[in-house]
Amino acid sequence: MIPNTAQRLALNLDSHIVIDAGAGTGKTKTIVDRVIEHYLSGDQRATRILPVPERPLPISRGTLLAPFAETVDPKDHPGLLPGEVVLLTFTNKAADEMRHRLREEISKLKTGSSSISGGADPRVSPSLSEQLLTLLEDAPIGTIDSFFNQLVSPFRGLLGDSLSRENISDASRILLIEDALDILWRLPSSITGVGDAVDAGIPSEIALDVLEARERISRRYSGRKTAARLLSGLVKKSVLIDEGLGPITDDSGSVNPILLRERIFSSADNLQIDTIYTRLKEISLRYCDTILSSPEMVGTGIQDDSRMACLISLCNDSPTTHEDKLIWLAHHLDCTSSHTSVLSKSPTIFPRDNLPNDLFWHRGVNSWSSIKDKKFKESTKNSLITQIELIRHTWESAEGSLVLHFAQVAMLIDPNPTPNSPDSREKPLIAMPETIPDRAPSGERSDQFYFPLESEARNLEDLRLAHLGFKGILNTLKDRAEVHDFDDIQALAGDLLLSNCPEVCRKFYPQSVIRELDSIGEDPWRDDHIERAFEEISILEKNPILAGESASNLGVIRQDLERRLELLRNIRRRYMAFIIDEAQDNSPLQWRLLSRLWGERKILQDEPPPPDTPWQPTICYVGDIKQSIYAFRQAEVVGFLEYARKLMLINQHEFSSIPQLHTEPPLRKKDSSRDPRNAHVLGINEAARLAERAGTDTTPWVPFDLPDDGNIPPEDEVARRRKGLIRLNVNYRTEGGLLDAMNHWWEDIFSRRHRDFPDGDFYAEPQPLRACKDKSESPGSIEWICPILNEGSSDPPEDLTAPVDSFGFGKPDSIERQAMMIAMRVRNLVQGNPSRVLSSKGDWMEISPEEPVNPSDIMILLPSRSKLRDSIVRELSNVGIPSQADREGSLLERPTVHAMHGLFQLMARPRSVHHAAWLARSPLVGLDDRMLQSFISDSAEGENMLVRLEEFSSNIRQKRMISRWNHLSSRGSYVEALEETLDRSDLLVAYPDHSSRQDSEKFIDLIRTLASDLGGDSKVIADSLRRLKDGDNYATEAINTPESDAVRVMTIHGSKGLESKVVILADVFSGRQTNIRIESSERLIVTPDLFAGHPKPWPTGNPVSPLWNHVKKIHLARTDAEARRLLYVAATRAESKLIVCGSPKQTRWEDGTGLVFNWTYRNPVPQLGEMWLESLRQGSWSRSENDSHWMANEDMGAKVRPSLTSKGTRRLDPGKVLISGMLGSEHLRGLPIFHHPDCFELTNGSSNSPLTPLQRIERAYEATKETANTPGSKASSLRTDSRNRVRIAPHNLTLLDQCPRKYWMDTRGGDKGKSSEYHSDSKDTEYTTTEIDPALLGKVIHRIFEIGLMNPGPPDEFRPDLPLSWTTKSPDLLLDHDLMNQVFDEILPPEADRAEYSEISRSVLSRIRKGPLGEMCEGSIVGGHIVEGLRTEMPFHLSREIDLGGIIRGRWTPEGSEQLSSIDRASLEMDGVIDLVLCTKSGDSNYIRPIDLKTEEAIGLRSDDPEGLISSLGQGGLNPSSELEKSMLEHHSMQLTLYYLALKSIEDERKKRGLPHREVLRPAILIGITGRIVEYPEEIFSDCLNRIEETMRTATEMALLSDAPISKYKCKCSNCT
Repeated sequence: MIPNTAQRLALNLDSHIVIDAGAGTGKTKTIVDRVIEHYLSGDQRATRILPVPERPLPISRGTLLAPFAETVDPKDHPGLLPGEVVLLTFTNKAADEMRHRLREEISKLKTGSSSISGGADPRVSPSLSEQLLTLLEDAPIGTIDSFFNQLVSPFRGLLGDSLSRENISDASRILLIEDALDILWRLPSSITGVGDAVDAGIPSEIALDVLEARERISRRYSGRKTAARLLSGLVKKSVLIDEGLGPITDDSGSVNPILLRERIFSSADNLQIDTIYTRLKEISLRYCDTILSSPEMVGTGIQDDSRMACLISLCNDSPTTHEDKLIWLAHHLDCTSSHTSVLSKSPTIFPRDNLPNDLFWHRGVNSWSSIKDKKFKESTKNSLITQIELIRHTWESAEGSLVLHFAQVAMLIDPNPTPNSPDSREKPLIAMPETIPDRAPSGERSDQFYFPLESEARNLEDLRLAHLGFKGILNTLKDRAEVHDFDDIQALAGDLLLSNCPEVCRKFYPQSVIRELDSIGEDPWRDDHIERAFEEISILEKNPILAGESASNLGVIRQDLERRLELLRNIRRRYMAFIIDEAQDNSPLQWRLLSRLWGERKILQDEPPPPDTPWQPTICYVGDIKQSIYAFRQAEVVGFLEYARKLMLINQHEFSSIPQLHTEPPLRKKDSSRDPRNAHVLGINEAARLAERAGTDTTPWVPFDLPDDGNIPPEDEVARRRKGLIRLNVNYRTEGGLLDAMNHWWEDIFSRRHRDFPDGDFYAEPQPLRACKDKSESPGSIEWICPILNEGSSDPPEDLTAPVDSFGFGKPDSIERQAMMIAMRVRNLVQGNPSRVLSSKGDWMEISPEEPVNPSDIMILLPSRSKLRDSIVRELSNVGIPSQADREGSLLERPTVHAMHGLFQLMARPRSVHHAAWLARSPLVGLDDRMLQSFISDSAEGENMLVRLEEFSSNIRQKRMISRWNHLSSRGSYVEALEETLDRSDLLVAYPDHSSRQDSEKFIDLIRTLASDLGGDSKVIADSLRRLKDGDNYATEAINTPESDAVRVMTIHGSKGLESKVVILADVFSGRQTNIRIESSERLIVTPDLFAGHPKPWPTGNPVSPLWNHVKKIHLARTDAEARRLLYVAATRAESKLIVCGSPKQTRWEDGTGLVFNWTYRNPVPQLGEMWLESLRQGSWSRSENDSHWMANEDMGAKVRPSLTSKGTRRLDPGKVLISGMLGSEHLRGLPIFHHPDCFELTNGSSNSPLTPLQRIERAYEATKETANTPGSKASSLRTDSRNRVRIAPHNLTLLDQCPRKYWMDTRGGDKGKSSEYHSDSKDTEYTTTEIDPALLGKVIHRIFEIGLMNPGPPDEFRPDLPLSWTTKSPDLLLDHDLMNQVFDEILPPEADRAEYSEISRSVLSRIRKGPLGEMCEGSIVGGHIVEGLRTEMPFHLSREIDLGGIIRGRWTPEGSEQLSSIDRASLEMDGVIDLVLCTKSGDSNYIRPIDLKTEEAIGLRSDDPEGLISSLGQGGLNPSSELEKSMLEHHSMQLTLYYLALKSIEDERKKRGLPHREVLRPAILIGITGRIVEYPEEIFSDCLNRIEETMRTATEMALLSDAPISKYKCKCSNCT
């Protein structure tokens, strides 16, 4: 496919690019093409202005198929390597797809002239494709979270994160959050509870504040229950909470009322304020002049404390700032509106056409009726009414309604009284006192009170403190459990990238330095805040007294910060280009962290100075504001727009400030963009390619105004392209007619007239899309399933074998009717049957049948997870159509899981009557009421109910199943019991659908996860399951994989990125997607701008919260904007057919008229269907379709665009709409409207009656009886298994060799004891209580040994056949100070005593260096051997065929044991790493030896004790010199023998192939504390070789036997029997 102009512009590698990719516009292909060009282009912005980062060593020989001579050294590759291009997207699935597409495209690359077809490219060397594929495996391609995880992993020690931490599961994280919230509420409230709070994890400096804040929150929200729900909501939105707090907190971190006030007013539109202020002031001046010109109205004078005096005062006032003008408007509203309505949505302005007059504030002037002259009275009256109407109209206008909101908020948060109001007059509401009383004052309603600004700030401050306290507790719980989640990864990434002061540094950095590091600016890629921190350190160094306790450590602090900044710049140096997909769904935190990598990088000596640009790597991000629908995941569209603006400014700056971009050959021009595919001069083009599209695809430069298929881009589009904003607008997914119709919808749906906040950055703009050539003239189709909502004629039939027709009986149920008609339409599509519509005259109009559609080509989308999903799945099953819902709600609520959950609860607590009843009534047992009564009531107190249940079995098979539950639960094999239940019970007979099995399997996985996270205690797991079930309904979702040919049922959110031939958009007239019930229930709204709680201090009613009202207004506007984007995403999934389903309220059929429904358009958030109908109405008006079905009579011929309305009805004749749908597309004319199931009845009179529930139950019952009565069948013959593989860790061979029974208990018995460790018998070791962790010390020494061991390379006269990396010379860095610090940063926790670790490590490494290994590494001949090459940390894979002699595998069944297979041989596979592989030469022979470094007793180096392994210090030779060394050889014999076998298998294979090979020497141990190399003596090693064969056989047998009794394996250690 030849790229269109926009796609070619998106390949520009010489400036930063933002790609605005509309739906179906080939975004993924564009991204892949861009990545490939980064790899291939040797001359691009990144290579020209940035230094080449450190690159990997050449790929070793044998790894590639291409000859080594044809490979390119990565250092010499002219383009970017895969590891230098960061490609990020939103989901793991999308990342996998990207990687797959890249592999495909790279695989197609061929060397040669571009005239050769099939992907030939002169830039491609013979082996480049293969090399790129190899490097692609480790390229940074994935989600943002996974990228950050990879980024921080090597530096966790430096960041204070435990190396042993594991990722916590979603279920365990939910439980941990609940625990943290519970702890927060349980802490004592008095000052004596501060110690408990600190112990729980709340920072000591805020512990008392947190406890006091918690108590105020409890009072403010009338109790713990509501307050707990509020705090739980805070936790879910923690990212936006942290973002929202920034602008309203002062230097101390506290919420500041003044900043809060400024933040509220900042979202007002200044132009609108100016407009309304100016208009009202002009009108008010005329109003006042009219009154003042009438002496009778003025009377004896206007009193100072009257409303008239206020209005005159306002007319004389001239505020200058927008905030003051807003206050002026609030005072004007207060003056002119009735006291009771001034804060309502529609205040009564000038009641009875006069200034208000009440007991609190009198009018101050007489009525016009006091004028005696009739003519003057009439003219005065008319003039005043005219001005009053103008004032009302001003407030009611689109601009005025938003300013009204801000004026009402300002009225309450501004402390000043309205001018000229009486001193005794309060604000319209009563200010809530600082100390809230327990109940509302007598005679007062809750809604007569309001929270002043200081109270609002105090509320937010308390929420902030409670949130901080919660996070401290949660982090402590994570520390204790040694787990983390992706929130922690992002926090660690922020610490690593110095986005803020690293958490580990807060313990010893001065507060002033911390404050500077936390003050990152609006351009987060800059390091200004770090420079300010260094300046602060300089100030403290001159005045140490200001540093407090940190005064003595300022030098260390400076060094630490310098080291962290150096590391950051080194990390930045790695990456030359970034491509961020789905960028509209990034959170503000993700934008900030990513952009931290775009700043100044490390520049080495002799490299050119850094370019003059804020963004050093080449940045490209891709997205579509119209598809941003993940606000609930804290995604924020504003970032996309903000960074687009910054990107365009930076491009302009670079064009004028980086001369390298213009040197010959130039990379950038003012009027065109370089196409890197054609910019090289190495190839020639064939005539056929030049002829296609007139050769435009072969030119090296693409003009920004280049027409595309005759479409000339408008000037504003050309201007955007110049700055770097490229819009993809050619759609390759949807058929042309359907696409044209939808384009008309988006013109209205995304119109600016629907914006409550005109300058809001969260709105999408319409973007017309063009269909590609292949689809431009295809009509596509749109249908509307609009079930009538007339009541049924009678009650449902009593015959349970008669299907229930939801249209024929009882009250109308919109959900059931939609589900039924959707199922019938799907059946018609799958079977290729015709459909029909009913005209208003009563005639059926048949629609020709279409080609049958596969079920998998149909996608049903739901705006929200409603009960409609289950109804649709049920109805599809009734008509025989397979379906699958991708997310089926709470896993623990699914039918099969509910039954298995009951089984697990009873196994955990077998004496629980409640759990016994739960299981007994489930499909697993199925007791009726009578039997259940007998089972429960006749049981003895404390009786084992699981055992008792056997007596109530309905057949022998079920009895055996229950007995099996007893047996397995008694030995703790709960997962095995659940797995056998799934496979052997009748549960899946009762629920035979595909998703039920997936649900059950996911439940078993959940049990495994909880057992791993929480330990194996069944009661703890059972309690955790109940907590998950009682908590968030979607805490543990049932997410299933669709069958290969099933209709997909999913939410619109789940469909993002997918497409389907047929899309059915259901339930569009439901308010479930567009309401804010959850926020109202949690009493919390969080937006990226601001957040607010809705206090409820008293049981009845709500005091007014101006902050809540304001944030709610913003949130509703954002909700409306996202709902419009949601409709866009749903509709644009369709390739050829879009079916809209749903009915406006009171939809009915009237003979002679057709469909009739009431026209509604809810404000502020209309339903999706209302948006759609309104777009049809506005489209018809724009096209002057005066006979349109969608317009009201008053709309037709109107000169002004029709306004939004909820009045009137529409009457549609489906016959006429079928002929002309008024859709605005020349290719798509009609719109079928299906209103009743009769529209899908077969015209030949046949029908497909679905099974009723009773009939389905009867069939399942018959199947169950057949299964239960089937006698156990004996296996006719055993299957012979020949491909069994067993994988074990090498260290397990040591454990098995030492004690087979202990190994059985670890692997089969569930006793996860500690692995066996070696300690010499001579040392009682007094060092066990030391601060040094022996395991951590071992890791440190091994890591330094791995990196720092000197490689002498082969002698000059030798040419060994070894990989280049084995023979490349490297310096001796074993004692290098910088390397040691680097390893300490990587491994040691911050609190570790580095001096102690350094002392011991240096002693060990010094002895290794002075020992025989050190001599050999210097090139000396030792024992007749000289080093030719070496490799540290060599990975290996060993596979051994094991003769098992025909062991039998079987499985338990309710019918008895079933033998399945006989296994004669199996493959045992092991992977591991050898510390050191030494290749030497002696005489004419070549040798290779595995050596393992051991650091036992290294801590003893601090002692002068000569006993132990140290006693052999100075001994020569390779043989063991003491019993202790022999004991060490014996202990590690299996491990070292395995290393030997691994090397021998490699060398034997080389010998077999006729390749140069080496003799494998017996393995040896390098003893760290003496530096000795001790080889296994011949007699010991011969025994090891014999023993390892038997050990491997036993390990394989134990893994494969289905029943391996413990009695078969003897204890050798005398400790585990």
